[in-house]
Amino acid sequence: MKKFSVLSAAVVCSVGMAYAQHHTVSGTIISSEDGEPVIGASVIVKGTTIGTVTDFDGKFSLDLEQKNHTLIISYIGMAPQEVKAQPNMKVTLHADTQNLDEVIVTGYGVTKKAAFTGSAQTVKGEELTKKSDGNFMKSLQGSVAGLQMNNAGGQPGQFASVSIRGTGSVNSGTEPLYVIDGMPMFTDKLGQYSGEGSGQMAASPLANINPNDIESINVLKDATATSIYGARAANGVIVVTTKKGKTGVPSVNFSAKAGFSKIANLDPNYRTVNLDKYNDIWSSALLKQGSHTYRKNGVTITDKFDTQEGALKSLFNARSYDENTQSVDWLQQVLQTGMNQEYNVDVQGGKDGLSYFVSGGFFDQEGILINTGMRRYSGRMNLASTGKLVSWGVQANASVSDIRNSQSESQYTNPIVAVYDLRPYQQVYNPDGSYNLSASYNPVAMNDKTEGDKREQKQTVAIVNPWVSLNLGKGFTAKTSAGLNLFDLNEFFLWSMMNPQGSSVNRQGMKNNDRMFTWTITNTVNWIQSFNNHNVNALIGQEAQKQTRNRIFVAANNYPSNAGPELSNASTPVSADSRKYESTLASYFGNVNYDFAGKYYLSGSLRYDGSSRFGMDNQWGLFYSVGGKYRISEEAFMEESKSWLNNLTLRASYGTVGNQDIGWYDAKGLYGFGYNYESRPGAVPVQVANPNLKWERAAKFNVGTDWSLFNRVNIELDYYIEKTKDMIFDVPLSATNGLTSIPMNLGEMKNSGIEAVINVNVFKNKDWGVNLSANLAHNKNEILKLDTDNPIENTTTIRKVGEAYHTFYMAEYAGVDPENGKPMWYKGAEGNEKTYSYSEAGKRIAGTADPKLLGGFGVNVSYKGFDLGMDFSYKVGGKVYNSGFNYDMQVGHYKYGPVSNYVYENAWRQPGDITDVPEFIFGNSSNANQHSTRFLMNASYLRMKNLSVGYSFPKAWISKLHLTNARIYMNADNLFTVTASDYIGFDPETRADGFQAWAYPVPRTFTFGVNLSF
Repeated sequence: MKKFSVLSAAVVCSVGMAYAQHHTVSGTIISSEDGEPVIGASVIVKGTTIGTVTDFDGKFSLDLEQKNHTLIISYIGMAPQEVKAQPNMKVTLHADTQNLDEVIVTGYGVTKKAAFTGSAQTVKGEELTKKSDGNFMKSLQGSVAGLQMNNAGGQPGQFASVSIRGTGSVNSGTEPLYVIDGMPMFTDKLGQYSGEGSGQMAASPLANINPNDIESINVLKDATATSIYGARAANGVIVVTTKKGKTGVPSVNFSAKAGFSKIANLDPNYRTVNLDKYNDIWSSALLKQGSHTYRKNGVTITDKFDTQEGALKSLFNARSYDENTQSVDWLQQVLQTGMNQEYNVDVQGGKDGLSYFVSGGFFDQEGILINTGMRRYSGRMNLASTGKLVSWGVQANASVSDIRNSQSESQYTNPIVAVYDLRPYQQVYNPDGSYNLSASYNPVAMNDKTEGDKREQKQTVAIVNPWVSLNLGKGFTAKTSAGLNLFDLNEFFLWSMMNPQGSSVNRQGMKNNDRMFTWTITNTVNWIQSFNNHNVNALIGQEAQKQTRNRIFVAANNYPSNAGPELSNASTPVSADSRKYESTLASYFGNVNYDFAGKYYLSGSLRYDGSSRFGMDNQWGLFYSVGGKYRISEEAFMEESKSWLNNLTLRASYGTVGNQDIGWYDAKGLYGFGYNYESRPGAVPVQVANPNLKWERAAKFNVGTDWSLFNRVNIELDYYIEKTKDMIFDVPLSATNGLTSIPMNLGEMKNSGIEAVINVNVFKNKDWGVNLSANLAHNKNEILKLDTDNPIENTTTIRKVGEAYHTFYMAEYAGVDPENGKPMWYKGAEGNEKTYSYSEAGKRIAGTADPKLLGGFGVNVSYKGFDLGMDFSYKVGGKVYNSGFNYDMQVGHYKYGPVSNYVYENAWRQPGDITDVPEFIFGNSSNANQHSTRFLMNASYLRMKNLSVGYSFPKAWISKLHLTNARIYMNADNLFTVTASDYIGFDPETRADGFQAWAYPVPRTFTFGVNLSF
């Protein structure tokens, strides 16, 4: 019996010990914000390598050998928690405001910045809504290191050209790839007037996205961040994430704002003179001649005079006006105070795993030039359903925009061009009140809303992106998403009887319909697993995309009246053209992210793309990246520095990306049809096939370091080198072929530079908060190889090995001879010898459009319910060339033409005058206004891009009104811009090539608004 008892006790004890050593811990992790389960949260047993991740229901289970363990639970964007292990746990994670900025969305997934080996920068959605521009991309100016906005004006809804880390191509696209909620989008220019120099009329798909619907924007820069997009990522990737619904009690957010805009920088030097000054300078020029010959009413008249009064009377007689004529300020005639208003409402909520976000918006902005503006109606619906095995969702957006444009640069129908061609004695109206059409292109008449020209764009955008996800178990998830992006553009242009071009043909109407479809389907399998301090996130996928563009253009003239502008009412057809383009892209890709113990990180990606745009022998391209990161601050030997050094990280990456943004059929041998051979249809060859045409390929290297000091200061430093190979050039062909050129892969170019980002939480307590931020970037662009050994020279630029792509090349102006007022140039290609003869002035390299430094800085201050924000952007160095100044800054060669204030005030008048403006001479033939560095200026500037002041009412006050948030505010855009001393013009910001002429002025906007939440 006793033996049996001992044995029984031993067995019972063993069983009990075995039971005690296998203790099951389980639980559910939910979010405090919406009560929803947190999928993929990390659950680690403290002090061990044992761990797991939560499933689609936010649940986890661990089999432990003993009790009394502590679990560390963490998730991206939420504060980690340490809790005692026990059965049937329920843990609530709260948002970690300090780490929300540390979330990087790459389009195919989301990762902590702490685990991200690449170079990227995030901009919150609320930063975008501060600006009042119709295109949200302009809000990024000065906010992202290395991102340069290449805007040539302030037209509402204007295309926002962007470059990231310099220009990477010569003849292929230079814009980044845009990804919205995981779907690559078509965002290029469309429209009848969408070429270089016509950007202010180009239709922009991005202008149809409501910034109030955007949660965040991530700008991906280096190979680790971008190579997963392979063939389309040579110019960087911009990932836009829209707002999603949150389960729980439905909430309603409403915002309304209204304001006005005026011209931001009315440079007096760039204004034309009033009538008194006009009479003075032209009569003085005539007096120097002593006589004046002109034709009037078919008769040649010669006036002789020896006083300025006599010269003035001759001028009056020649131009048909007198001393009683009123002076007209034509610039003020075409400017206006533009009113703007915007209203947005969204509803979000959900339950039982289904969440929704539904929004609607109305945006209306008048331009500061007469008869210009933009009106947009937008709506969005984001649905998501989370289930144990199946999750699904759909993201849908639709918008309609009506835009009234200003005509493109350099055309007289552009009001700004007309202003600088009109004299101050020319009147807007005739004595009887009708428009004065003898004043050549009268911009007020041409922009009359009833009788004037029409430049109308109706843009319709529809984006639908449904997806479904399957939980395959053991950390595997499969997802399929399909996307449709429709961009439909309808343009109507009318040359009216107020327009000399229109009156010559009794009005002309033009219609352009441009429709772009983009279909995308993406299939991915994702595996996330954690074990023994090892964390793996692996992804494989397949993607296919097809783009189709249909375009129809028709024109007709000879209308009976203005009553019916439709082309069917015109009696004379002018032209008709229709075109269709198609391209496809097939892709296979994979990506792996690995980290050990939160200290050592590795990543790698591979993508294989095939594009129909390239030659049959080179349609497929392989792109890859590798990256690593070492968090030194997590090492044991750094423990003593934790009190002040919170994070010290080194990271590096290398990889390749491609550029498929070339012509739709550049590699094909093409015939052109529609040719008439004695009334019979025919065809001729128009393009030689090149089956060897392949991708432009960019190799990107990046090394960086991240610092966090005293839990207040965060610093990011990056150095990069990006080298583009196989750049495409149009190589000339022998004339015997009957064709001019063939595209070939021949060139190379390099961009290298540094970037720095700093954010400082100066202090924060119950009442006060102060934050500072700044960024800067320096990029050096260099051509390494051209299609020939000889430089490519143009009128004012040069493409040369060893120089930047945007390099100016022209005669170097040597100023004015103080003894005689004649213009001078430096003789030959080098040296300091001066000459009066423009033909002896050799061309010289005169600088580049690229800035030496680019960036921005800002400060945000809060006190109780009050908040104040100031954001600045700047550019140091770089040149801007105003190609219109050979007219606008004329010194007498443009007879009787308008004269700028700068010329009037600074023109040489007597020996000893030190100036850069030559003597003003009637019919000046000194070549003073030929292209030279006389019109090349320093493009540096400092701009206060935004000032915001607001007040949020205390919760205790507004809760009685059943409000959860109430804020009133005032925003001001472009309050001031400080330019270099030699800059003359409306605004120094221009296209990437540095050229500027008669661009739409940039507005200064004041907006007052209210935000309410229920």
